[in-house]
Amino acid sequence: METRKGGTLDFVSLDFKIMHEGCTTAITNDLKDLVIRMLYCHPFKDRGYNWVVIEAKSRDRSLLGKYISTMKGHGKVKAILETKHNVKNSSVRLSLIEGYDGMISSLAYEMGAIQKLETVQNGEESWRIVLPAINRDTFFDLIGLYGKVVDFRIRQVDYCSPTEIGSKLSRMERQIVRVAYDMGYFEFPKQVHLKDIAEKTSLSIPTIDEYIRSSQRKILSFFIENFTM
Repeated sequence: METRKGGTLDFVSLDFKIMHEGCTTAITNDLKDLVIRMLYCHPFKDRGYNWVVIEAKSRDRSLLGKYISTMKGHGKVKAILETKHNVKNSSVRLSLIEGYDGMISSLAYEMGAIQKLETVQNGEESWRIVLPAINRDTFFDLIGLYGKVVDFRIRQVDYCSPTEIGSKLSRMERQIVRVAYDMGYFEFPKQVHLKDIAEKTSLSIPTIDEYIRSSQRKILSFFIENFTM
């Protein structure tokens, strides 16, 4: 693997399944026909919580009501902000606030993950996480503290290659991601924050945020189009 300075930006894709202890995942042990997908997660470490949007699907609609009721009483769920039922699709979407500590999304965030995909079924979480290769071993060491890891696979990713990602990053996207990477934005723990990158590049924080997010969206679209869980 090349070093950060002067080399390719090395990322890896981690695929694993885990029996996550103390999480809402255990609810699906008793709701066998229920499948959960994480659609969105925004960590707020300084506030001690994550804002999460998930979708629960089941051919048995009664399970959806049981799932919502159980989630409301779970210790990890601080608040359910909104629920939206889709009768035709036999599903429900939940916008909720969950505790930050002990969550795999939080660990991935602290290690500079640029993409997360999660599904939950029968008490087991299936994850695909893309993060800097330099954090791979640390992530592997820590993930075992969250529960029993059933399977763990690693794939090297050259996300800056147009043929690999299928969507070439713009010059400014490459430049900002390179600066962020060299400054340690994607490391664990984070060495710098958006304001530090903004000061170095003389750009505004919202501009830096948008360049990084747009790069992440292109990377995410590549994985959605080319891989399945």
